[in-house]
Amino acid sequence: MINLFEPNIGTQSSESLSQVFTSKWLGRGDFVNSFEEKLTKFMKIDSNFHTISSCSDAIIGSFELFDFKIDDEIIMPTNSFPVISSGAILKGLKPVIVDIDPSTGNIDFESCRKALSTRTKAIYITHYGGIPVDIKKLKEYIGNDIIILEDSACALGTFVDNQSVGSNGDFSCWSFDAMKLLVCGEGGAFHIKDSERFERACEFFYLGLPKNKKSGMDSAKDNANWWEYDLKRIGIRSIFTNINAAIGLPELERLNFYLERKSEIASKYDNNLRAELITHRNDLLKDNVTYSNYFYTIKTDKRDELAKYLLEKKIYTSLRYSPLHKMNLFQKYAVGDFFGADDFYSRSLNIPIHQFLKDGDAEYIIDSINSFY
Repeated sequence: MINLFEPNIGTQSSESLSQVFTSKWLGRGDFVNSFEEKLTKFMKIDSNFHTISSCSDAIIGSFELFDFKIDDEIIMPTNSFPVISSGAILKGLKPVIVDIDPSTGNIDFESCRKALSTRTKAIYITHYGGIPVDIKKLKEYIGNDIIILEDSACALGTFVDNQSVGSNGDFSCWSFDAMKLLVCGEGGAFHIKDSERFERACEFFYLGLPKNKKSGMDSAKDNANWWEYDLKRIGIRSIFTNINAAIGLPELERLNFYLERKSEIASKYDNNLRAELITHRNDLLKDNVTYSNYFYTIKTDKRDELAKYLLEKKIYTSLRYSPLHKMNLFQKYAVGDFFGADDFYSRSLNIPIHQFLKDGDAEYIIDSINSFY
């Protein structure tokens, strides 16, 4: 089976893990520090970047960090990871689910504008498959007072005007799970513009302990009763460990190669798939944008038949994510029309584009799709 996503961790990660096991320090430590330093250099983010257990933790935590009040409204596209709407509800907030642009899968700006109310405090955007939402244009529709939260889980490697996606909003988060571009087994990270809020976030994700609090062993050098501690605020425990970093550090060194490889495959599809399947791509590709190409999405009126046909030919396809406005749990939070989403979800299909896809497999996918017609 040709998979939609496919991790392929190299032997260097095993060697790096061995070093962690030998050190006997499996938690957050020097490997994590090195990982963060190298990743922020790649992303061209100077500060306020922190790794934790998962991107989902970051999303849920984001609702704790911006002083939202009960029944405040958070606008989000129907094409969102469900933890975004769940996280808002857990905090006592009201999700406001709106339509998407069918050509990108990203939030529809006009639907955003229509959904604004006096209770609107934030918009939670998703950069679908690494296609960047135009933050500057979004602000033209919503103004400058609405908080912009970004789910950049699939956008690692997407740059606009040489700036990493996720560096311009008030909050952004990334994922390093087994299906992402940078695989660490599990893990996530967040960036917060405001330094005071960033420090608060770091404390929240580690039990509420002061950010500069030393570990018990380090504290023992300077303090009596070093095992005692006090909490600055409430918090949870969500940490990125040396184990995760050891897996990810060698992968980080290969990031540029992975991005180049995915770009090569995307170009193969652009140049060889039937033109009517990919016409929307012409509107997406901009000279000032470098793309992560996390998804490659084709559109066809015969989507379901094509997906079944490809599965029979051992090519696995899918469509992320299931629309929130059609889920029983979230239907009551949907507002306005969903013409864009209805078009997108009836005609779109994600086809394999992972960095380990062989040329022969890409050509087989192209031939299979074209032969279907």
